[in-house]
Amino acid sequence: MATITVDDSRRAEGIVILRLDRPDQRNAMSIEMVRELTAALDAIEHEPGVAAVILVGEGKGFCAGSDVSALARMDNDGRRDFEEASGRVARRLSRFAKPVLAAVHGFAMGGGLTLASACDIVVTAPDAKWSLPEVPIGLFPAWGLASVVDRVGKMRARRLAWGIDVLDGNEAEAMGLADVVAEGPTASAIAIALQLAALPRLQTELIKRYFSAERAEEKADQAANRLFMQACSTPEAEISFARFLAKSGN
Repeated sequence: MATITVDDSRRAEGIVILRLDRPDQRNAMSIEMVRELTAALDAIEHEPGVAAVILVGEGKGFCAGSDVSALARMDNDGRRDFEEASGRVARRLSRFAKPVLAAVHGFAMGGGLTLASACDIVVTAPDAKWSLPEVPIGLFPAWGLASVVDRVGKMRARRLAWGIDVLDGNEAEAMGLADVVAEGPTASAIAIALQLAALPRLQTELIKRYFSAERAEEKADQAANRLFMQACSTPEAEISFARFLAKSGN
């Protein structure tokens, strides 16, 4: 079953909507989802008729981050490789040739928060929950923190990374994680995407190219991945992995 749905309902207006489609797993990122999102981006990046991309989540929320139940079933090499692949797809969003918007409802947690923060424009529902819960369960945010630092600054990013705060959409916007608060985040994201689609196409893409993340972001993810692997070897992480395995029935 596909984990990414390509919604072409607005393609005539220059917009493609990519839907994270694992609602029963809170759209937690799996190996398949990372591969399918990468493939979807590959397919549309250079289509002349596509002016903007919107990333949304199906079901109750945007994305709950990495699938911890799947991580629990992996060995350490598999965990490292999966988190590296997740970081690559997030960096791909920030370097994508066309503007990428995130429409967040319900929750953006862990990798869901860092995935959204990699997008150019983030629209959030006022009651959406934003958090990085990795440290409290004995893990470490393995990728995407550089984009969080870009948005909120180093000191606020560090506090978020400790996992002691859960923000609502208004607080996320005030901090800089999100750009717009709207009761209907997808509709608002579409309206903004239509504005972008009406601009001269080349000039819009040149702006994106100018502001794209540099290789420093990749180095930051590599450092985070090493710390993630160190955290995975702790008793706290093993307890959390066992708990998530029990929840998943595996």
